Amino acid sequence: MGWAARFLTAVSFLAAGVLFAPDALFGGAPGRPAAGVAAARLAHVLCFATAWGAALWVTFIGGIVMFK
Repeated sequence: MGWAARFLTAVSFLAAGVLFAPDALFGGAPGRPAAGVAAARLAHVLCFATAWGAALWVTFIGGIVMFK
């Protein structure tokens, strides 16, 4: 995968994160969690998704390729 594809993948995941958690960048209404809390939630979801994807890759693709 070239650098452009990796960059576009990272940008698309960032856009999806902003779509599902806009409070992280734009703030929220009064009475809602602060922007720092929303940013921490967004970072947690993105890190968890990265770990999950890496585990699936190693288990089902990388492991089989290395075995063969």
